[in-house]
Amino acid sequence: MFKKVLFQLHWFLGISAGLVLAVMGVTGALYAFEDEILDALNPDVLRVDKRGETLPPAELARRLEAAQGMTVAILRVELDSGRVATAYFQPRPGERRGPRVNFDPYTAEVRPEGVGEDFFGVVLDLHRFLAIGPFGRQITGACTLILIFFCLSGLYLRWPRKVLDWRAWLTLDWARKGRSFNWDLHSVFGTWCLLAYLLFAFTGLMWSYSWWNQGMTRLLSDTPPTGEPRRGGAMNGKGAPPAGPLVVDYDAVWQSIRESAGPGLASYNLRLPNGAGLPATVFYLLKDSPHPRAFNTLNLDPASGRIHALDRYADKSLGDQLLTSNYALHVGSYFGLPGRIILAVASLLMPLFFITGWLLYLDRRRKKRQVLQARSGLQDTGADHASAWLVGFASQSGFAEQLAWQSAGQLQAAGLPVRVERLADLTGEDLQRSHNALFVVSTFGDGEAPDSARAFERQWLGQPLALEHLNYAVLALGDRQYTQFCGFARRLHGWLLERGGRSLFAPVEVDNADPQALQSWQQQLGQATGSQPLAAWQAPAFESWTLSRREWLNPGSQGAKVFLLSLAPPESVRWAAGDLVEVLPRHGEAVLRRLLDGLGLTGDEPVSVDGLQETLLQALGSRQLPQHRAHLVGLHAQALVDTLVPLAAREYSIASIPEDGSLQLIVRQEIHSDGDFGVGSGWLTEYLPVGAQVSLRLRRNSGFHLPEAGVPMILVGNGTGLAGLRSLLKARIQQGQTGNWLLFGERNRAHDCLCGEELQGWLDNGQLQRLDLVFSRDQAHKVYVQDRLREAGDEVRAWLAEGAAIYLCGSLQGMASGVDQVLHELLGELAVAELIETGRYRRDVY
Repeated sequence: MFKKVLFQLHWFLGISAGLVLAVMGVTGALYAFEDEILDALNPDVLRVDKRGETLPPAELARRLEAAQGMTVAILRVELDSGRVATAYFQPRPGERRGPRVNFDPYTAEVRPEGVGEDFFGVVLDLHRFLAIGPFGRQITGACTLILIFFCLSGLYLRWPRKVLDWRAWLTLDWARKGRSFNWDLHSVFGTWCLLAYLLFAFTGLMWSYSWWNQGMTRLLSDTPPTGEPRRGGAMNGKGAPPAGPLVVDYDAVWQSIRESAGPGLASYNLRLPNGAGLPATVFYLLKDSPHPRAFNTLNLDPASGRIHALDRYADKSLGDQLLTSNYALHVGSYFGLPGRIILAVASLLMPLFFITGWLLYLDRRRKKRQVLQARSGLQDTGADHASAWLVGFASQSGFAEQLAWQSAGQLQAAGLPVRVERLADLTGEDLQRSHNALFVVSTFGDGEAPDSARAFERQWLGQPLALEHLNYAVLALGDRQYTQFCGFARRLHGWLLERGGRSLFAPVEVDNADPQALQSWQQQLGQATGSQPLAAWQAPAFESWTLSRREWLNPGSQGAKVFLLSLAPPESVRWAAGDLVEVLPRHGEAVLRRLLDGLGLTGDEPVSVDGLQETLLQALGSRQLPQHRAHLVGLHAQALVDTLVPLAAREYSIASIPEDGSLQLIVRQEIHSDGDFGVGSGWLTEYLPVGAQVSLRLRRNSGFHLPEAGVPMILVGNGTGLAGLRSLLKARIQQGQTGNWLLFGERNRAHDCLCGEELQGWLDNGQLQRLDLVFSRDQAHKVYVQDRLREAGDEVRAWLAEGAAIYLCGSLQGMASGVDQVLHELLGELAVAELIETGRYRRDVY
């Protein structure tokens, strides 16, 4: 909970204060190199020829006052730098600082103002005050405090599991794309810049808040403040205002400066008071000073040159030196030219965090909108529960949910009020109050209810509810390869009849999205509601994707080959982690030639398929081939094609997220006893050339999507089941969620550690909190992923106590059933049932 709140604060302050910090960063980097930039722009104006010694202050002041007709207030002179010197004159009443001129320190000749000097005045005003005065100072001060929060909260949010692994902290994966790459930029560069930003903040606050300045002074200074100016000031010793006109003995002052500094004097800054009786202050720098702000300070009488106080930088404690060097620390000159460059680069990177932070924020907003759009298919008619048609759905993969919304749309198009609900959310009162209902339900496995509908079946099916007033219809989805085809839908229909419900028409059973059965449902629904059915529902069309890459993941394995396939879409498409694809496979040419051998056909004969002209060989590539061909002998080419039914699509879990730039699959070759490849796996891993086209369509699998809340996740799988888990992990990592535990099983570590480097990298970076790899053949007795889960029973309970969700992907026989059995042993039947019904135990098994 604390981490979630911290994350919310981090992004909220980031999108609000980030722009101000970006402006401060860019302007600060520019201002830190003001002298170098101005010198490059004005080589003939701001540079002077070195020739002997500069004029003493007395002569400089006399010539400047004669030329300008004003009294000098400040002289800043560098003795041997080759740069112009600067003079400020006494300000007019009400002004903080008087006019300024640049001059040649060897001749006192006034130089014109350099190109860009006014610009840097604006830059400094933006950096400190956002060019809006005292109010801007409050904003920049607050944002500087927020910068400290960003550094500390960002450090906590990305804290890796292996703290001492520098790669987890500092390496950037340039191969990532989209949100993942933005997150890497934000977090890794943030770590690189962390110390620089803390230094900026701690030193910058000295100018923002007096309480900070005074606190740091009390902490570090040799002479803590007493409420009076620490050096110099605008008052005399008794706190009285200036008395009389200012008298300055420049020669005596110069003599005091020379005696105090000695032959190592490099520059001086003489600041005169605005009246008699007040001390003058001289800041001077020695040639061997450790940095350009290691000033020594003289406090003296301007009329006599008598020194009141001398404060040498070298004599200070480290704390007091740091106070004196605050500006040098802020711009990096304390660490020399490399320090200035490093801090300037860090400053210039400040907009990067604002931009990537906004991109991450907008991506989250976009995904939330997509979720809302996916759930908002209907308008609110304002009808009560009794008059509205209830459409209840129970979906394992998302297809039943899709059909429920389409059915509701057909009803609403006929002018009927509709409300759509999950069966899991329905109560007995809902059923008793409704007069008309549609139930669109799938069956999971061999006759089981979908995970989300188990609670509904246990709680209500068998209860003696009075439903004599209920008119209903059932659309049942299933797979005829299972003995209990549409078993859950049939049990639901039987219970509704038993309780007195009246079936509008016989349940429509759909085998593997059979379009004819779906069309029958539409037609009967239209007749029952007294309206014309909408146009026939069309399944999403297959599109041509390009196989861009095929990587063999397990060379040397005792098992079948496993490949990582990358597919490029025809245009930009989106899918969610956990979704599936349906691929239309084709047979290899060698298999087709073997079928034609002896049939008297060459394969070049023209045939018609759905109105398109193809060669016989092309047409047979998409047809189911019989094991025995005696009944095909004597058929001509078109009759042969018409005899064979089309191949069914093969379904695969997606192993990537859209931000990866490609759709990835993890596919194991299936090899039959006769040596032939399985149709789908053979097509994708053996026959389909890289760069060729494959017919594919996306399929939503809402039952395996990430939970809405950022809860911890335990992901369990084996073999190519890693695909679905990998997409979920990538999405979690993109969201910055690190509470991830993966348990994955295969044969041998040496050859079957699928995507092993990637998984280890996530573990090292702290993006996986725990990784358990189980290799069944690496020891005398076989160990499987369910065995490792049993061993970690205490940790599983602890994670679940913190709200974790379990996601299971892989083979139904063996692994999935074994994991299910272990969870029942560890948690009990009721606890497992509750996890399933609340969506905290989700399965995508095959």
